[in-house]
Amino acid sequence: METLLDNFGAFLRQERRYSEHTARSYTTDVRAAMAYATEHGRESPERWTTDLLRGHLARCRRPDGSRLSAASLARKQSALRTFFGWLKRQHPDVGDPTAALRAPKIAKPLPRALDADAVMAMLQPPQGNDIKALRDHAALLLLYGLGLRVSEVASLLDVDLDLARHVARVQGKGSKQRDVPIPAGCIPALAAYRALRPATAGTRFLVGQNDGGLATRTIARMVDGAALRALGRHASPHQLRHSFATHLLAGGANLREIQTLLGHENLSTTQRYTKVGIDRLFAIYDKAHPRA
Repeated sequence: METLLDNFGAFLRQERRYSEHTARSYTTDVRAAMAYATEHGRESPERWTTDLLRGHLARCRRPDGSRLSAASLARKQSALRTFFGWLKRQHPDVGDPTAALRAPKIAKPLPRALDADAVMAMLQPPQGNDIKALRDHAALLLLYGLGLRVSEVASLLDVDLDLARHVARVQGKGSKQRDVPIPAGCIPALAAYRALRPATAGTRFLVGQNDGGLATRTIARMVDGAALRALGRHASPHQLRHSFATHLLAGGANLREIQTLLGHENLSTTQRYTKVGIDRLFAIYDKAHPRA
């Protein structure tokens, strides 16, 4: 079974081009289903049934014993569907017990964008030439000024930033590359940090301890700290990305342009921002219209 899982993991990484984190999560989910099936005398996936998988999913719990969220259950179902899709390519006669599984409804919360004044307060440039302060400021600019994911900021290479051409080459989800324009207002701060970057630093643009790259959690803590200092409340890297998209939409950018900048594969993902815009219009109407 471990060989089967290893081959499935290789398929996810090499053919589906999933990230290491996603491939590991999917193989972990399938391994857990295998353990449950073995307990019930059905070790071979060819003997699995829909009812068996329903029983496994119903038993899944968080470490504290509480029920999994709908999103977590949907992820586990997606892992199992992908596994059987891969298995049937090699063994067409194998049945697919996942076909009759009903995916749980997942609530799609609207992005919580920060207003422009709040973002500008967080983006106040640091005083002096402290390299850590300049690095943190550069990270904030990459998250909001370019609308990058925190994982994209963490993995951004120094050679990927062409400050002369105002272009950043970004490695997005599924190892898909895209070129993102760098706003002119971000160039001086990024250049100031680059000028003080240690000569012994690795290939990553943002450098942490021992001249290595920054972890996503480190960037998230830095963003939260900047928000607490400037605004007195918490914020996340994803909020800055949401704010980037929401402010672009409010400024007149169309959805296709925002989709390209964000690196969304499907336009439906980007369309969530239209609801944010409508809510903003309602707020203005309620505040200003005499018949509100």
